[in-house]
Amino acid sequence: MKSGTFYKFLSVVLAILLALGGAYAAKIIHDAQTEVDTFRQKEDDAQAQLADQKQKLQTAQEFLQRLQNDPSYLDYIARERLGYARPDELIYRFDVDPLTGAGAQGNLDSARPPLLAPPPADPNPARGRSP
Repeated sequence: MKSGTFYKFLSVVLAILLALGGAYAAKIIHDAQTEVDTFRQKEDDAQAQLADQKQKLQTAQEFLQRLQNDPSYLDYIARERLGYARPDELIYRFDVDPLTGAGAQGNLDSARPPLLAPPPADPNPARGRSP
């Protein structure tokens, strides 16, 4: 009779241990699956970032290629982005678009001088010279 009770007790303990082991294994599997999902999301983000950087590289290579092979584009970039002018040109820049009036509220007092404007002429050229 004692052996029957012992086997029942042993089978209950083994069932509890088996249930606890199964729960622990399920938790480990769930954690591993969560980690795999996290790494897949990071990989997708990295792939998207790589595609974006490849697009930027392609754009920069096209820009460089165009600068090297298209003199009119090089001239455009030098004038518009860098503010360069040819030696015989005088460039005026206004904060207000004269056609649309866009920009400041018509206040030309704050207008910037041209980037490559010649220095202002001295109104008294004799000043500074010794007689």
